[in-house]
Amino acid sequence: MKRLLFLLLALLMLACSSQEAKLIYLPESTPTAEPLFTPTPPPEPVPIEVAPVQGEGFHTDANGIPILNEKTHYFEYYLTIRNLRIYEENGETLIDAIITNNYPNKLTGGLCITFTRDNMKFGYGDFYTASGDLVLFPGENRVYADVLTEVDVQQMPFEITVSKPFVPEQ
Repeated sequence: MKRLLFLLLALLMLACSSQEAKLIYLPESTPTAEPLFTPTPPPEPVPIEVAPVQGEGFHTDANGIPILNEKTHYFEYYLTIRNLRIYEENGETLIDAIITNNYPNKLTGGLCITFTRDNMKFGYGDFYTASGDLVLFPGENRVYADVLTEVDVQQMPFEITVSKPFVPEQ
């Protein structure tokens, strides 16, 4: 009960207190001063002199891509190998694959597949088309390879490398 009376008394004292508002004057605004200096104009661009480049320029292919490595350029930029199938038939190891040529002309060259494990070569083979050489027309081309090996290489890691640089034919 005492608490309730004390709380009621505190509320009455707060309600009866007076509040005063005081007006605070802000200082008058001063006009902005004009700058005493004139801005300097931006500097004129200085021409850059480039010395002439010595040596040969870049050679480009028909699509305008610079040929940096003549041995692997067309293989890296335009050829895609897919559906590679390694199988054994009549005691021989054979490979079928599809190589897609995205270059506008046909390409001739050579590809070799090598099977290695623990830095030892267990087999290799060269790819060819039905004509006997590796001639790749624009679009999809079916290729084949006979693998020279005496062991089963179907589950071994392999590497496909360029054995003869690809060049476009007109």
